[in-house]
Amino acid sequence: MSFFWLALFSYLFEKDSILEKAESNGFFYKNTEIVEISVCKPEKNAVCISHNGKSYLIKKSGNLEIEAKTVNDSVHLTVSPDPAYISYFLYIQSGCDVHKVQITKREIILEEKAANITRLQITGTGVGGPEILWSRKFKEEKLPTFSINFDDSLKSLRKSCKKPVISIDKKLEEAAEKSLAKIQNEGLKHYSSKDGGIRHTGVHKKILGENLFTAKNEAEAWKMLVSSPSHLYNLINPQFRHYFYAIKKEKDEISGAIVFSD
Repeated sequence: MSFFWLALFSYLFEKDSILEKAESNGFFYKNTEIVEISVCKPEKNAVCISHNGKSYLIKKSGNLEIEAKTVNDSVHLTVSPDPAYISYFLYIQSGCDVHKVQITKREIILEEKAANITRLQITGTGVGGPEILWSRKFKEEKLPTFSINFDDSLKSLRKSCKKPVISIDKKLEEAAEKSLAKIQNEGLKHYSSKDGGIRHTGVHKKILGENLFTAKNEAEAWKMLVSSPSHLYNLINPQFRHYFYAIKKEKDEISGAIVFSD
């Protein structure tokens, strides 16, 4: 692995931790610019935080604006879209359940009571596929623990969430390997102009899904996946009965692709 990729992976690890701190300070955007600074000068649509002895300014990228208010235990969302994305999806997590709905209007009042919501997340579909743009935690959650390996962890998660059994399917191996190669060449993109997306891998399934990640190890990757509603959605989706995961280890880092199907 090149020095560039090692540096990028280290940045991704740090970015995840920095954005967690930003969220705890009321900054919920995930599509950001992160700049190390010596003196913090707060700006509009930005927040300053300290992490590992350094100071950072986190600035929102793009024109997307999200306003979330709780009114009488109902969550009201106001979405001002960014033309860079062709569609938006809202993920509503309530414990072990995650609902996915396409955002088709600017003003949304959720049917779920705010007290029952664990986390909300909004993704936008851009040229590289879906991206996480905004995420807000409403209450503390006990994350599903990592077992001895990913397969055992996934089966345990689905059992505890009362979801149908899922099993490894070798027919999905080629698709997972292609997605993994794409991570190595292009980063965490679900779609590329050169190779297309998961639907262009030759897998003949009615329903397909994909999770991509980079992490220090499998346990860290698991934590990142289960704490993200859009990724958890795939892990516990009852329509998915088969999957295959490909992982590439380089020194102390790993990258991985998980392909799901009916």
